[in-house]
Amino acid sequence: MSIADTKPRTFTTPDGRVVDPVCGMMERPGVWPHTAGHEGTTFHFCSAGCRTKFVADPRRYLDPESRPIAPSPPAGTIYTCPMDPEIRQEGPGTCPICGMALEPETVSLDDAPNPERVDFARRLKVAAALTLPVFL
Repeated sequence: MSIADTKPRTFTTPDGRVVDPVCGMMERPGVWPHTAGHEGTTFHFCSAGCRTKFVADPRRYLDPESRPIAPSPPAGTIYTCPMDPEIRQEGPGTCPICGMALEPETVSLDDAPNPERVDFARRLKVAAALTLPVFL
């Protein structure tokens, strides 16, 4: 079954805003500089990352049956905004500041050291050692 065989999905809202088929963000046409054509239709994207994901596998974003269904998080899960971490609420929704979809907080059982923290600590020690003589 090809994409042309499936029911066409609209990527514009009734008020004329375009919808990014990858992340679902909405904006007026012409605001987003990232576009890609697929089977005669121009799609608009909020970022180069969304455009790259779409170009790599357009069927994943255009055919709802091909999307994997993620398991739903347990009741009482705290959701937070990736851009505004101070926004926290129980259950899904949108961020009141930026409008992005809230994502569930996940707890990791991985006890391995964080490589970014190790690298930062090493750079901090070197910088402190080199700064001390200049300060004195």
